[in-house]
Formats: sequence, C-alpha cells, structure tokens
Amino acid sequence: MIPNPSDYIDLAAFSNIKIDLRYASPDNFVGENLYGDFKKALLHKDAGMRLEKSLGILEREKSGWSLVIFDALRSRSVQRKMWAKVKNTPLEKYICDPEIGSPHNFGMALDVGLRDENGISRDMGSGFDEFIDLSEPRLEERFLKEGRLSVEQLENRLVLRRCMTGGGFLQLPHEWWHYNALPEEDIRRRYPILE
Repeated sequence: MIPNPSDYIDLAAFSNIKIDLRYASPDNFVGENLYGDFKKALLHKDAGMRLEKSLGILEREKSGWSLVIFDALRSRSVQRKMWAKVKNTPLEKYICDPEIGSPHNFGMALDVGLRDENGISRDMGSGFDEFIDLSEPRLEERFLKEGRLSVEQLENRLVLRRCMTGGGFLQLPHEWWHYNALPEEDIRRRYPILE
C-alpha cells in the first residue's frame, strides 16, 4: 500500500514520457515479473517538479524526443527480491541493500532512457540493467578511446544526462540510466519508504 497517495504523481500523465516498466515483465536482470499486477510508474511529487524541468530541457534540445521510464517507485519487498539475486556476487554494487533502502523505494529515483521523434530507443552502448563496466558513466571516456563506446552512443547518454541533471537530478556513477532527485542520505531522512 502506498503511503499518502496524493504525494505521488503518475508519469503516464506526461505526453513526452513512455512507460516501459521492466520489473512488471520478465524483461529484466531477474528474468521474472516482480511487480505482479502493479503497472504504474509513480514518482514523489517533489521529484516530479524536477522531472518537469528535465522534460522541458529535453524538448528544447531534441524536439519530439521522449523519456522512457524503466522504473520509478519500487517497494522494498521488490528490492529484497532483487537483492537476493545479487547478494555476495560482483553484481551487488548495482542493487541497493533493502535494509538501507534504494531511492526508488521512496519514489525519489528514476531509471530512464531516450526515444527519438520516431519512437525508436536511442542506443546507449549497453542495455538497461546490463550490469557491466560499459554501463558506467565514470568510465565513458576510456571506453570511447578504446572504441567500445561510439561517439553517437556517448552523445545519447550525454543528451539524457544534460536534461536530467539540468532538471536537478543526480547521476548514479555506475548506471547510465539511474537518476536520484536528491542525495541518498537526504532522501532517507526526509521521505517515507514504501514497504
């Protein structure tokens, strides 16, 4: 059950957002639908103000492009299932320990990609939830020099980064798709977690 439903916005209401909730299907790193019948992409309204600004920046930079939402508000019960898959493996750094709580569990994070004016997903050089070094923004310059990331793939990431950080979001350093609305410690201190 969502605490204070009026504190959250449904991202389907935005015309330049496409919803593709990966954890509501088997098309994710776990390989199963973790959300059951839950099919909404919800975001805390405080993060929603930042998202509106980000969408405006995207429209100015790439008219007709849209954000695709892979994940938004996620319950801690789902976080526990994800954590069970990666705990004590090299992939552990990609999934937040549910005892701490992911910013997603507070409705203050988004996993996003880009679609162009024709509705085609832009190539980011690696896929959503592809937990490999190539997905890490902090290593992009190295991969560009090595030819593992093309100029176009990097530019797609940079378009996404400019619109999201321009709206006030913070980029996670090891996932090109993940953005927090505030620093994690602020989120955990100020907002309720969704169990």
